[in-house]
Amino acid sequence: MAGKRKGKKGKKGKKESRIIDEYQLRRDLRGKAMDDMDEETGEKLPKEGAEEVSPEIKIGGIEGGGTYSTLVILDRKGEKLIEVKGPGTNHWVLGMEETAARINSMIEHSKELLGIPRTIPLDCVGLSLSGCEEETTNDLLTSTLLNEYPDAAKDYFVSSDTLGSLRTGLENGGIVLIAGTGSNALLINPDGKTHGCGGWGYMMGDEGSAYWIAHRACKYVFDDIDDLAKSPHPISYIWPAMRDFFQVKDRTDMLPHLYSNFDKSKFSMFAKEIALGCEKNDPLCLAIFEENGRLLARHIVALFKKAHNDLKLCYGGLQVICVGSVWKSWKFMMEGFMDEIHSGLVIDELSLLNLTATSALGSAYLAAEKINCPFVKPYKENVQVFFHYKRDNYGKIENERQSQITQCVRNDRNENIELLKNVC
Repeated sequence: MAGKRKGKKGKKGKKESRIIDEYQLRRDLRGKAMDDMDEETGEKLPKEGAEEVSPEIKIGGIEGGGTYSTLVILDRKGEKLIEVKGPGTNHWVLGMEETAARINSMIEHSKELLGIPRTIPLDCVGLSLSGCEEETTNDLLTSTLLNEYPDAAKDYFVSSDTLGSLRTGLENGGIVLIAGTGSNALLINPDGKTHGCGGWGYMMGDEGSAYWIAHRACKYVFDDIDDLAKSPHPISYIWPAMRDFFQVKDRTDMLPHLYSNFDKSKFSMFAKEIALGCEKNDPLCLAIFEENGRLLARHIVALFKKAHNDLKLCYGGLQVICVGSVWKSWKFMMEGFMDEIHSGLVIDELSLLNLTATSALGSAYLAAEKINCPFVKPYKENVQVFFHYKRDNYGKIENERQSQITQCVRNDRNENIELLKNVC
């Protein structure tokens, strides 16, 4: 078929997945949609070559946040055919119709790249999106897609972004802790029961997120200059960085960024400047990230209490998948995180893992299960451990450190006694 594109063959003869960044999908697709309409009737023209398409199952998965989304399409064997980047898909921010339109645009664009006619729907698409925690609104999103875009997919499985991330790397359950623009944590036990912590948005939380870091930094500046509450460390780095990032001269100029022109995603990007301050050893930036580590640890402590013993006793302890750009600054959060975990006296052992593949795969796995399409899921290949905590080991390290501190104190005391004797 003339418009069909085939993937390049790899060393083992498998198709290499293509990663395409696409943030202007709707504009392009709307223009192309007009070409497929009959000028007199306004109806869609039949797609040439539709009968040549293989009836093989195609499954989609979308991982969507407030800033960007990722779509993957798998074949019936679980092999990834394509990966496409798109805009944010949080329906609480965009509205249901706009969210559905963006999802349809991503699906149509991926079909075009694979040479699949738009009139041939995918068999099922998993949607693991930010803001999809309620069954009622999830059902509404599904019905909107099926009614407005019947050619996109035959069926959908809608869930929160946390579920998609967890199912990308863990089969039998565990915790996923998202720390990106916002924050959210979810525990899934082996019996399928779920428990959440956080995820209420910036008005009611988002502790541990990029938004929280940016807000905390700005709050220190405002309160310190007002003399309402003095910052624990000088604002000599954050205040100039704040003026430069937001392009303001004083705090009054910040008001549009905080209210009339507030953009959560843009505001949260200020957290990168705080991370840069940590690299420069700014005390206040380091303190903010240490506190952020403590807040993330509290999410895990809260959910650990509700975790099944099978998860706690598995090799490496409770498995926690960590998702989001904030985890890139783990080295600045680690001390606060470990202290909070250890002082909580709840957790004996846990492992922190990051994903080595897009969490859109987990969304596709969920869609495959809904239509009973079995294939081997390479969970272990999709994750890697970057931190392991065990109370006994940590306790030994702490005891050694305390012993060294005690010895130093004793040495100082003896030196002082000898000094006093000499003086006398």
